[in-house]
Amino acid sequence: MANIEVLDFGDAIERSSAYSKRHVLLGNGFSIACRPDRFTYGSLLDEATFDGGSPWLRDLFSLVGTVDFEEVIRLLELAAKLCEIYAVSDPGLADEFLADAEVVREALAQVLAARHPDFPHDIHPTEYQAARQFLSHFERIYTVNYDMLLYWTVMQDMEPRPSRDDGFGNPDYPDAPYVVWKPYATFGSQRLFYLHGSLHLYDQGFELAKITWSRTSIPLLDQIREALAERRYPLIVTEGSSTQKVTRILHSAYLNHAIRSFSGIQGALFVYGLSLADNDEHLLRLVRDGKLSALYVSLYGDPNNDTNSQIAAQAFALAADRPANRPLKVHFYDAASAHVWG
Repeated sequence: MANIEVLDFGDAIERSSAYSKRHVLLGNGFSIACRPDRFTYGSLLDEATFDGGSPWLRDLFSLVGTVDFEEVIRLLELAAKLCEIYAVSDPGLADEFLADAEVVREALAQVLAARHPDFPHDIHPTEYQAARQFLSHFERIYTVNYDMLLYWTVMQDMEPRPSRDDGFGNPDYPDAPYVVWKPYATFGSQRLFYLHGSLHLYDQGFELAKITWSRTSIPLLDQIREALAERRYPLIVTEGSSTQKVTRILHSAYLNHAIRSFSGIQGALFVYGLSLADNDEHLLRLVRDGKLSALYVSLYGDPNNDTNSQIAAQAFALAADRPANRPLKVHFYDAASAHVWG
């Protein structure tokens, strides 16, 4: 592939002003840029425990050669399907694989909370200021991250003020220690979407709740840890493959609404900290088949290294698959120049 032209973030914003609307999709790189020692998959694995699972679960990560929880979950679920065909003499083996997949999924939820900064004030105000400045360029904010850095950022009482309407409001019973998602009351006004769920969102069957500090005076991470201790798990999509993620998304009214919103955006989309890998193919397909006119993708480091070359190839492929009457212009910008956390 020829050398990739990489814009400064400021230049990319200026160019994108030609479009009527501008949105952003945040990947894990958004969190890594804030706290690299906490949010890489490698560090999550170092701290994970797999209580109740097979004693060789941790070795499975080494055997497969990955630190990606989602990949191991996908392989365990695939092994379970194969057992249904091959392990006729041991029908319980598939159940063991599925049980281990659930253990890994739960370990991910546990370690995400354990490795998360404890309090919003653990992030310096200047970091919030920089992140809010970055986000203020966009009308709608979409994220695939589970952590609460984005939530903490938009809730700060400081300028500038990026989009913060996440569709949640007061429940019908005023003493509830949480707020609830109100899709009908906020239809069309929601601007913040957690495409794969988040640590502070809980499906309670008849409603989706968001835990808050304002209604309990209990730090959110303490509330999350308490819920995990009670084996109540947040609404997070940890399935390994894109197909499995879609299945999970379609079974949640909130996640389904979020993905439908993403599918309908127009104008320019900025992607920050997302590798455009196969496990996010469900999102890439919506970009390819959607109404966007321009795609701005962040690259970190040497634009011509193997990782960035793969990202660029995937982005160009999305444009190439567009019909001639719906062209998609692809640009790249330097992730570091965005100064997302200062």
